[in-house]
Amino acid sequence: MKRFLLLTLFCGYCFAVNAAEINKGAVHPRQPIPQTELKRGDVHTYSVSFEKGRRYVFSVMQNGIDIVVHLMDAQGRKIAEKDSPNGKRGFEKLAFTADRSGEYRYQIVALEDSTNSEVGKYDAYLAEQDKQLVAKLDRENRKNVQTLDIDHFWQAYDNLKNCRSLKDSIMSFQALYIDRATEGFEDFLAVRGFTSSEYVRMIKTYPKFYRTVRMNTLEAKKAAPLIEDVFKNFKDLYPNFKPFKVNFAIGALRTAGTVSSRYVLIGTEMTTSTDKVDLSEIKNSALVDILSNKGDIAQSLKNIVAHECVHTQQVSKLAPDAEQCQLLSGILMEGFCDFIGEQIAGGQINSVVQEYGDRHEKELWQQLNSNLCNGKFEDWLYNFNHVKDKPADLGYYMGYKIAQSYYEKHQDKKQALIDIIEMNNPKKFLEQSGYADKFK
Repeated sequence: MKRFLLLTLFCGYCFAVNAAEINKGAVHPRQPIPQTELKRGDVHTYSVSFEKGRRYVFSVMQNGIDIVVHLMDAQGRKIAEKDSPNGKRGFEKLAFTADRSGEYRYQIVALEDSTNSEVGKYDAYLAEQDKQLVAKLDRENRKNVQTLDIDHFWQAYDNLKNCRSLKDSIMSFQALYIDRATEGFEDFLAVRGFTSSEYVRMIKTYPKFYRTVRMNTLEAKKAAPLIEDVFKNFKDLYPNFKPFKVNFAIGALRTAGTVSSRYVLIGTEMTTSTDKVDLSEIKNSALVDILSNKGDIAQSLKNIVAHECVHTQQVSKLAPDAEQCQLLSGILMEGFCDFIGEQIAGGQINSVVQEYGDRHEKELWQQLNSNLCNGKFEDWLYNFNHVKDKPADLGYYMGYKIAQSYYEKHQDKKQALIDIIEMNNPKKFLEQSGYADKFK
């Protein structure tokens, strides 16, 4: 996120000449600010009353506009600021422990930068945290493997029986789960945009699933030694490996795993689901295939963490002479994670895709090759919500097979694995792999 250029050199706070400052009234803990429109350069100010020694977290979800959050004292002096490198979407979270009781002000400032949107929206929420929770979160945030958010989810889940309305349910879930997020889960929320209302809706829609997957998710609380094995194996395979922290949380049935700039993020309800979980309420057959794992939960955890760890090591910038080919690039990036992850963990996350792919490999290659750089992502990747009559994410399989072809072709296997991880020229790599030659 580009820094907002405030004229703060000789004054407490000044804004660009064209900025419009609007007083939006008071904000109170556990009373969310509904979605609000904000124009580039505008400043929305909210008053708030704090008690000495209490910790407050003001969370602003950016929806299509880049903002910075300021905390001011009653005299208009800036106390704190939050400006994360997350662009126009995701959370800005400003935490503050009051050193005195009294009135304060939050300012939500839409950046004046010309690259920012003309108009966007935001949601905001003020949470209050006691000292015991702060200490518990501090301990968890120091760990390499975080699982506390799993406990918080099920506490919020159990408390739904005490809620008398939809509004009560949403507020309860916000307070007991999202407001108590670890640093890793905060990243997960920013990357995937989970909301308390979405969680309540999903639990209501799939009560049998959440009830029966519960005990499985608790297996992730034993995952730390498994993750250390993954890290060790990765380091042995790739000496330049730099491990990220790992966060296990409960998602909303739309992410098994992803990464942020500092965390591997695991959707535990998807990763630990097996064919013993009640999936009868889920009508999407591709999603059922993903959730019907017949293997060991511990192995599934290793597989997904290994896959996502590969993403953290991949090169994000293409070589200067590389041809732009977004579909191929995406397929290789994902399929390579399956291939390398299998070397690390002894298994991979797409066994259903592998079985189907092996039966239809030539046909799949012909379809992909005909639209190699111009095809639609949704035909090959991240498509379990709309794919029909075949497994989702067949692009993972194609990327895996291209990596496998490259690996088998090269005598120096260790260098081949490094080449796969550090690939920065998709078309050139495909040619060097010799994969297309199989079908001539």
